[in-house]
Amino acid sequence: MISTSQPSEIQAIVERYDEQRKAVEESYIDIILYSGGAVGYHEIMTMPLPAVQMLIERMNKRTEEMNKRS
Repeated sequence: MISTSQPSEIQAIVERYDEQRKAVEESYIDIILYSGGAVGYHEIMTMPLPAVQMLIERMNKRTEEMNKRS
């Protein structure tokens, strides 16, 4: 996409990619915080995406189960 874009469009594309990267990193930090220390920054940043998705699903399921008990 960038290779076929005009210079004026490239800046907008780079900014959009940067915003997406920031959102992903913020989500990873949330996982680290909500995992209670079970997952560290290096671990989450090196995990394959499917593993991160599975971790999120399991954390959400655990939270739902804990909420039902309350």
